[in-house]
Parts: sequence; C-alpha cells; structure tokens
Amino acid sequence: MLTLALPDFDPRLDAIVERQPAKLREWLIQLPMSQVLDAGRQVLDSLASSNRVRIAPDERYALLEQYGTAIGLLAGGLETLYRVPGLPLGERARQAAQLMRALWQELATGYKRTLIDKLEKRSLFGGQRLAAQAIQQTMHAHYQQLRLASRIYMSTPTGFWRESHQLFRYAGEHKLLEEGKDEQPHTSSLLYKRMLLLALADPLRYAQDELDKVLELVENYAPLIRFQSPSRLGAAAGFFLVRLDQDQPPRYVGARNTDGIDGAALLVDTIELGKKLFRALHALEAKAPQAHDRAKVLMWMEILRRVNRQWSIAPTRLFQRILADTRIELCLGLAATVHTTSAGQIGTAAASPTFSQWRIVNESPGGYAVRSDAMQPELARAGEIVALRASADEPWMIASVRWLQQRDDGGIDMGLQVMSAQPTPAMVRTAGPRDAAPAQPALLIPEIAVLKQAAQLAASKGTYAPLRELAVDTGAGVLRLRATKLVEQQMGYDLFEYQPG
Repeated sequence: MLTLALPDFDPRLDAIVERQPAKLREWLIQLPMSQVLDAGRQVLDSLASSNRVRIAPDERYALLEQYGTAIGLLAGGLETLYRVPGLPLGERARQAAQLMRALWQELATGYKRTLIDKLEKRSLFGGQRLAAQAIQQTMHAHYQQLRLASRIYMSTPTGFWRESHQLFRYAGEHKLLEEGKDEQPHTSSLLYKRMLLLALADPLRYAQDELDKVLELVENYAPLIRFQSPSRLGAAAGFFLVRLDQDQPPRYVGARNTDGIDGAALLVDTIELGKKLFRALHALEAKAPQAHDRAKVLMWMEILRRVNRQWSIAPTRLFQRILADTRIELCLGLAATVHTTSAGQIGTAAASPTFSQWRIVNESPGGYAVRSDAMQPELARAGEIVALRASADEPWMIASVRWLQQRDDGGIDMGLQVMSAQPTPAMVRTAGPRDAAPAQPALLIPEIAVLKQAAQLAASKGTYAPLRELAVDTGAGVLRLRATKLVEQQMGYDLFEYQPG
C-alpha cells in the first residue's frame, strides 16, 4: 500500500483553477519567461492550487504535462541565478533555488495525486498505463529535486527517499517499471538508478564544474548497476544496501552481515560499472601525455578516480567524531591562506584575507565539522584550502574543504580535513628565468613519518605536471623542486609530492 504525502483539498480554490489543458497552455505561453522569478512564482501558485482541488486523474495528468513543459523552460533561467561557485547563496540566488525546489516538489505532488486517484479507480480502462506514467513522472521530478539539492548543497526534503523507494517497489511488484519506455526514454527503473548513483557519489563534496562531470557520469553509467537480493551478497566491494522501508539513501555494505534483513531491502551491485569506469580511466591515462588541454584531462581523470572510489568501496571514517562547541577563526582560499600564514609577508593585495567566525560542532584527529550562521555570500567553496585557528595566540593550521551543506535557515555546515599544523607559505613558479611565468601562492607540507606521508606541495590548480621543475620562494630562500606524484587535484589546488631539483 502506497503512503504518499499529499496536501488536503481546499474547495475554496475550485473556482480559480483552470481545468482545460488548451487554455492553461495559452496562459503559460503568455507568461514573461525572461523574468524567471516572476513567471516561476505564477506557475507555482497555479500548480499548487491545482494540486489542492479534485480533478479526474486523466484530466489532471493532461494539465501536469503543460505545467511540466513550463517548468522545464524556467529551469535553465533559474539555474543561471542559483548556480554560484560558493556558499552561502546571495539573496537572489537563494530565491531562485527555493522557487525551483518548490516547483519540482509541487510537480511531484501533482503526479502522486494522479497516481493515488487512479489506483482508487482500478476498474477504469487504462488504469495501469496511467499509473505507470504517473510513477515515471514522479520519479523524474524526484531526480530533478536531487540534482538541484546537489547543485545548491542542500539536503532532500523529509520523506523524499521513503517515497522514492515506495514508488520503485510498487512499480516493480506490479510490473510497471518499464512501462512507457517507447514514449519516454527514461523509465522509472533508470531514473531510480540515477538517484541512487548520484546519492552514492556524495555530491556535497564537489565544486560546481566538478559536479557537471559527476552528473554526466550518473546519466551515462546508471544503466550498468544491477539489483539483487541481500541474501546474495558475495563480496564487500561494489555492493550497497537500500532499505526500501526507510527514509534513507543507499549505504555501503562493507563487511556488515545482511542476515535477517527482510524483503523490504535490496542490494545495488556496481561491479560492472566499476569495470567500465576503470577502462575509461585507463584510456584517459594513455591519452593524457598528448592532450592539447592537459589540465582538463587531468581534472576528468581525478573525478573518475574519486567517483569510482565512492561507487566501489565508499570511504569510511578513520576516527569517531566527538561532539564539540568551540569557536574558531577561518580564512578561506589558497591565496588568502598563504597571505595569512606568512603574516602578510607573502602574497599580494589581491590575497588580502577575509576572516569569518565558525563553530566546531564535532571533531576527530583528522578534521572538523564546522558551522557558520552568518558570513559573506559565496566565500565557502568545496575543494578549497582554508587556514584555521582557535585563538589569536595560536598558530594557523591548514585544511581542505571536503564537503559543504547549506541549511534551510541559511547557515552553512562544512567538513574540514586537516592537511598540516606546520605549513610553510611560499610562492611557486616554473623553474627558469624569473620573469618567464608569474609566481603563484603555495604551501609546503612537511613529511609525516608516522603516517608514511611524504613531503607535499599544495599549489594553484594546473601547477602539477610529471617531473615539472619548480622554483619555490619560501621567504628564507628559493628551493628547486621536481614534482613527482599527484596526490589529489581539487578545484582550488593541486597537491603533489616532490623531490629536490
């Protein structure tokens, strides 16, 4: 039995709701689509009213097709407003994001209402077909909601996963998953797989340009995942558990015992997908030395590696998080971090730092989860380096922003992984004549013998190339180094090992 959240009917809206698809289409065409916020609000008000009056399911479905077309046209314009490089969103971007989220949610509500009403009238001709289409369109709206949440670093609404799992399970049990695939290329099964794969990618870890690539991988590789019973778990790697009766995304199985898990669960098998990604990565590695735009190829390779880790053996936390409530000061961005850690001796006026106050909500030996309730728009970015300290008399540490999340109240949560407590600020350039290339800010990270971690250099993205010779000015003299091994490449920096040049 489906238990989907639906709003109450409001008879007061009966007189104002348009029930004829042709007239609705005419009205929608006349909306000022170039003024996306105004047009979007009008579409939202009309759709929300329609969802709260009684309309025959077939007639409602025809109206929803018109609303869906209008929302698709608005989506691009709204995305240009809320797609920004950092958090928190500015006021106009926040309005656009909230409006887009509400539009997808109301569209999903309309299709859920169509489905429930149709199922209550099973004897009518064409009931199964309309039910399949309503499930498919609801799943499409849910997938768009998840994409949007990933784009604006927000969580999905309460009940999102429970309803998605319910719809998939119901469609599977009633053989509706592949219905309508001749008319629509995206079946309910494929849309559900995309949702699971996007959730497993942990999208809050990616900068905007990186997320574009992750979404591309999700679109292309989702058909390769397979479903099977939890009782058939054959290995730890490449298997993720979905509890169909819970409001939770899929999670990595690992060495957990799946005995006792009832039929309201399934396993997601990503083994074949992993093989395909490995072959794609191998092909890119062979192509990279001759590529015209080597930086883009390296970025694509790094994203493939990161996503493949998430889709095969999800990273596990090495240390337990401990609740905390400590105030710290942060300086965001590589250039500003170099300027700050050098006490202003290294860096230019462009690197003058902006400091912000954050609160540690939990911590471990490897990092922190921090929270800010008020800061300047768009300063916090995934994949950036930050400097942090608890008080003015303590030295600066450096960390990497591993994930971001914007809360409904406008505050920001951020995950930081400590990189070094003793960084050396520097400026780095390609070795050669001093004027050959401009120097860029960098951080020397000392060797950590107990962790078997070699000395590393964090520099602006694009600095690393195999065996590239570099001149590093630390203020105490110029070091000649040779890049040897890329450790990771984020949107804000390259981190690599080196040897004396």
